[in-house]
Amino acid sequence: MTDFIRFEFERPKVERPRQFDARVVLKEWLTPDTLKIGFEPTGAAMFPFEAGQYVSLVLDADEERGLRRELRPYSMWNHPDEFEYAITIAKMVEDGRCTSWLKGLEPGASLQLVGPLGAFYLRRPLHPHLYFVATGTGLVPLRAMVKEMVSSGELRDHDVTLLWGCRSEADLFETAELQRWSERFERFTFIPTLSRPSESWAGARGRVTEHLRQWDLPIDDMQIYLCGNGSMIDEVVELVESRGLNRRTRRLVYEKYFD
Repeated sequence: MTDFIRFEFERPKVERPRQFDARVVLKEWLTPDTLKIGFEPTGAAMFPFEAGQYVSLVLDADEERGLRRELRPYSMWNHPDEFEYAITIAKMVEDGRCTSWLKGLEPGASLQLVGPLGAFYLRRPLHPHLYFVATGTGLVPLRAMVKEMVSSGELRDHDVTLLWGCRSEADLFETAELQRWSERFERFTFIPTLSRPSESWAGARGRVTEHLRQWDLPIDDMQIYLCGNGSMIDEVVELVESRGLNRRTRRLVYEKYFD
């Protein structure tokens, strides 16, 4: 059995974050409350970033409404080699300040963003087994990481499982690409699971944590990446640590969303 207790990952050379002027180049509704939007820096090339990082959109102060300047973080859906602009997929929150602003943006609109940000990216060298676990729009940075493994050829050399939890079929988005990868790469498994599916749903049912509790996880030679709501992440962390995966080995990496 391989001993990974002293595992040290190779730290990537992460670009220092900067503030950019940008414009909207893409806007597409994926579900009634899920928006895909692209931002292109103006007057500068697209900045380098690691798959899994995020950008923060700048909300200017509004003295008349008593609103301060704020930064709102959004993970990037795309891989660094895919486009000359950043793509995010955001869940719209009723009456949210940023939600109202994003809904009103159209291609060509100007804004400011800060990036790249965050330390949520692949820890290399990769272990034999990788688990990516997401809820809702937590899929966004994990899709970018899987695309990184597609581009590098690593998806052929590791057993990779992407488990994605949503409430119902209406909450699913951008599944076609992930399904194609699962057909193309024998060692990649994509499992969307629904907690409130319709009777016609033929796929997996239940919360992601219910599935993980039933699996015989290869704790000694696995990495797990989690992204989504905080309660899911807390529950999964407790589960894998109870089975012996110590977070200090850097094989347990997560980013909490607060949708």
